[in-house]
Amino acid sequence: MKRAIIIGATSGIGEEVAKLLIQQGWHIGIAGRRKEALEKLQATAPGQIEIQRLDVTDANAPTLLETLIRKLGGMDLFFLSSGIGSQNPDLKPEIELNTARTNVEGFTRMVTAAFNHFKTQGGGHIAVISSIAGT
Repeated sequence: MKRAIIIGATSGIGEEVAKLLIQQGWHIGIAGRRKEALEKLQATAPGQIEIQRLDVTDANAPTLLETLIRKLGGMDLFFLSSGIGSQNPDLKPEIELNTARTNVEGFTRMVTAAFNHFKTQGGGHIAVISSIAGT
């Protein structure tokens, strides 16, 4: 059984990757900030999906990732698809700092946690999409 964790599965590319992996028979753990969206996706394939509410900007996010890995029974693939981007023509610092917290700090926090898990496990795959080019 192949097992993947998808962070940022509540919308966009993360949600679509989750749907594709489900169709291919993977068991997946999905995480994101919006619990209702996670539950809605889980309802489409309850035997294949575990969920965990998780915000990559929270310091406890790596602990919640490990919780999700345990629920799933392991992890072969870690896919990070959480990120934000905003138009900011007035260059308000709080907008840019929030983007950095999610796209830089959150990225670093989660990829480091996944890497450390795979290092202990002896292998695995990390895939990440991170871009604000759309803005």
